[in-house]
Parts: sequence; C-alpha cells; structure tokens
Amino acid sequence: MQRRQILKALPALAAAAQASEVLAQTAAQPAFKGRLRPGVVAMSFRPQLESGKMTYEDAVRYIADLGLEGMDMTSYWVPPLLSFKPGIPSQQISEMVRQTPAAPTSQWLASLRNTAYKNGVHVYSVGSPVKMAQATPELRQKEIAFAKKWIDIADHLGAGHVRVFGGGIAKGATEAQAVDWAVEVYKPALDYAGSKGILLGLEDDDELTRTSDQIFTILKRVDHPFARINLDCGNFRKDGYKEVERCAPYAAATHIKSNMSTPEGKREPADWVKLFGILANGGYRGYVSIEMEPYDNDNPVPRYAPELIRCARMYSGA
Repeated sequence: MQRRQILKALPALAAAAQASEVLAQTAAQPAFKGRLRPGVVAMSFRPQLESGKMTYEDAVRYIADLGLEGMDMTSYWVPPLLSFKPGIPSQQISEMVRQTPAAPTSQWLASLRNTAYKNGVHVYSVGSPVKMAQATPELRQKEIAFAKKWIDIADHLGAGHVRVFGGGIAKGATEAQAVDWAVEVYKPALDYAGSKGILLGLEDDDELTRTSDQIFTILKRVDHPFARINLDCGNFRKDGYKEVERCAPYAAATHIKSNMSTPEGKREPADWVKLFGILANGGYRGYVSIEMEPYDNDNPVPRYAPELIRCARMYSGA
C-alpha cells in the first residue's frame, strides 16, 4: 500500500478500533447481571389440580393467558393421580407420591410438552419428591433410581432443571451422617442428570437445608458442575433477604412467596422489588416463579401476576 493510501486509511482504522473497544466494554459490563422471567409453580393451583378441575395442560394455557412465561411442574399430580384429602400438608402429599411413584406415559408427556410450546410457556423445571438422606444403603440405591426417573421425566418435557430435597435426619442419626447419606445419593444422580444437560437444584426446605450454610456444605461436598440451588426465597426461617443474597449466585430456579422472614425469624410481607434486585445483582438468570399454597377456593395467582411481571421486566433484558 502506498504512503498516500495508508494516510487515507488511518482515520477509518482508528474509528474501527474505537468502536471495537466500546463493544468490548459493553459486552464486559452489562447493564445488570441477572435476567429474570416471570413464572408460576404448579403448587399454586393445588385446589384445582387436586379436584380434577384443572390439568397441567389447563395450567399451561392459564399461565399463558396471564402473561407468565414458565411453569415449575410440582410433581404431585402426575399420573397415576392420587386422591388427597384437601388441606393436608404438602410434605404428607410428597410421602404419598413417593409410595406410589409417578408413571406418566410418553404420550402424556409429549402432549404436555406440545401444549406448552404452542402456548409459549416453558415447563422449565420439575419439582420431584426425591429426599436424598436415606439411612440404609438399600434405601439410598432406591433413591438414586427414583431420582433418575424424575430426570427422565424432565428430559421428556424439555425441562432443564429438577428440584430435589436434602431430606430429614433419621432418628438416632447425626446431621453429619445425614449429609453423608445425601451426598451418596446426590453424586450419581448429578452424573446422570449432567449426561442429559439437566441441573439438580437442592431446595432450602428440610432439616438438612434450612440455612444457606447447610446448603453450601452439601454443594461443596458433591463439587459437581450440575449441582445448584432450587432457591425458595420464602422458605428460610430467619433473615430471608440475606440468605437469598448468599444463594442467588448458585441458583438454578427460584420460588417467591408473598412473605419473607425477618432477621428475628418473624414473617413480613415480601418486598418483591428488593427481592428481584437481589436475585439480579447476584447474577441469577432464569425464571422467578410465584408459589402459593391456598387452602380454600381462592386463586391468588391472577392477583399477583401483574406485579410479578412488572418486577421481572425491570431485569428482563428487554
């Protein structure tokens, strides 16, 4: 290239370099870390699902009509449908489902997946009743097989996440022993889930996972890339916002409720704007789903959906 041509090209080269630098800075420093989408946990439709007035496919269509985008499929009403007494604790339902495991046909799963796609709703998570801290080797092997069953169900539905529980502490056992048992189940389940690209989220719920410290103990022990947290923000017994802040960077799915715990352990109305900000600033990218468990004929989801959508759009990347 001649000297005159080089001189003419210099301004354009400088401008291109400057533009590249700006783009690189933009890519490295997004406006916010998180990217949130509004969803609902199927447990919120418990009365309708229990009575048979609503199916999961009905729930998908209903969610779409409300403007929500995702469904976390609580597993309790997957065929064969069991008869539950209205108002019994969800923990009791979970045990009943464990005794009579779900056995949906491939046609049932395909129909639900198709309905979800046609309505623009993602069945992104399956809430399994897996409880990992089992006291005997035989029960732990059984729980691993049980977990694989739910991973297969999620795979058929196109869900990228399965919720699991740590479980309780068996009578006469120590917490350390229960953690050992949970890890023994979690690791092979994670290997199986990872082979399908599915995350296994440990929920803050049972005796082994009531605090962020307990959750981190198990996650550190398994040390697995597909181990995450199913972060139920309203489940923490104390200092809910602080606990959520600690867990948000490791969350694969989140549930929110209408109340949160205070540092003293009391309950107060949840500040969703604050909560969504904590999740986004923690780098969480995914669905934030409302989870209600009404014990009457009231359906709270339509009342809360507009605020859920508003808060999500603040951090939606749209």
